[in-house]
Amino acid sequence: MTLLVCSGIQAQIVSSRSVGIESTPQRPSETMWYLRGGLNMAGFAGDGAEGMGRKAAYNFAVGFQKPITNIGAYWGMDFGLGSRGWKIDELKTMTNNLQVSPFTFGWKYGITDDFFIDGHIGGFISFDYLGKMKYDGESISMGDWEDELDIEWNRFDAGMNIGFGIWYDRFNLDFTFQRGFVEAATDSEAYTSNIMLRLGVAF
Repeated sequence: MTLLVCSGIQAQIVSSRSVGIESTPQRPSETMWYLRGGLNMAGFAGDGAEGMGRKAAYNFAVGFQKPITNIGAYWGMDFGLGSRGWKIDELKTMTNNLQVSPFTFGWKYGITDDFFIDGHIGGFISFDYLGKMKYDGESISMGDWEDELDIEWNRFDAGMNIGFGIWYDRFNLDFTFQRGFVEAATDSEAYTSNIMLRLGVAF
């Protein structure tokens, strides 16, 4: 009789522990840091950008993604080096900038345990620290554009990033469209319009 009672008590303890374990909500995974970089097809959009072609440039960033739910949603930030520019026939222009994305919100959907689709949207702020305009073998530095070309260039820009990518294990292929909301130059009616294709790795 005593043996049966002890067995019953032990079974209840094991059962209650099992229920407790199963009912514990799964926590989101830890913050993921990544490096990402690659091709930027730089260009401009707007009424003042008619005739401006795209120019091959670059974009590199380091950032993080932090889960905010158990179903794939996350937020993040990144900091990096970028560029913007254009070309019209023999006239080519490119500026180099520092970029910060103060917020990005996204959602990852798992196809398998290692393969994910990643959609994201966020903002960016950038500052052009160096740039050149080249034409017919001559180049003019960005600091001289106002005096020599009467171009009041706006070094600061801010706008939106909208992107889509895939992850396989730690590796990422990302496509992002970047649109600026600040006129590239005073009264130019031209705005940053970059198309970026980048490779990334998480660490």
